[in-house]
Amino acid sequence: MLAPFACPGAGVGGRRVVRAAPLGTRSAPSKPAPSKLAPSKLAPSKPARSRLPLSALGLSVLALSGLALSACTQWLFSGVQRLSNDRPVMRIETRGGSEAGIGTDDGILFLGRTAQEGPCRIHYWLGLTPVIEDGVVERWGGIFFRARMDLRHQHVPYLDRDLEPDETLVAMLTDGPTFVEIPLVRAHGAQIEGDAVDWPGRELPAGTGVFARTDGGLRVVGMIAGSIEVGDQRYLVHTGTTALREALLTARPQREPRRVEHRPDDITIDK
Repeated sequence: MLAPFACPGAGVGGRRVVRAAPLGTRSAPSKPAPSKLAPSKLAPSKPARSRLPLSALGLSVLALSGLALSACTQWLFSGVQRLSNDRPVMRIETRGGSEAGIGTDDGILFLGRTAQEGPCRIHYWLGLTPVIEDGVVERWGGIFFRARMDLRHQHVPYLDRDLEPDETLVAMLTDGPTFVEIPLVRAHGAQIEGDAVDWPGRELPAGTGVFARTDGGLRVVGMIAGSIEVGDQRYLVHTGTTALREALLTARPQREPRRVEHRPDDITIDK
């Protein structure tokens, strides 16, 4: 049998001529027409640039960086819960000197040994970084005063019960540019009773925060108020939960209406 194949040539009478070729044979492929440009005229080919996509690791780093910046901004300047409250202690500088304070749900409390009103400067912790912010001293309640500032700070709730005999206590304070944590042991004996702890081996300034470690985290117990000597033993006295409860029951003036304030450092706050 014969198989038809197309011929590229012109046909007869405008028609294409179809010739027959024996089965089992192949027609030779047609050679491409030679280029009319001389070899020297041909433009050199440019190497192709490899456009590799961003790796999964690179995309993850970019995504996490954006999330971190967004979280930091919300944490510092909005009502989002703080990421860390493990250093709720401050150092307050006033016109009369410097003293320690603690961060609570009601603000920064201290004993007012150096000032009971007027401007102050607050040294506090933003994560692991010490930060300084201006504030104002005002009376809060009982034996406590408050250092009020615009920005948010680390804080922990109050202990809402009496101390247990074997309660785990810890003292925290800002000592210069460092954070110090000292374990405390409740004082027991026939000659001592009340909110006192055994001598920890070093002086603690008035206002040093005393906290309890509970299953729910740190809780405010009080502040170091001074030291006493009973016989040949020395103890530290703290304000305790009773003083905090009395302060919380103090009548306070009605809060002012909330307002938006634009600070010179380009931070907008809702007070």
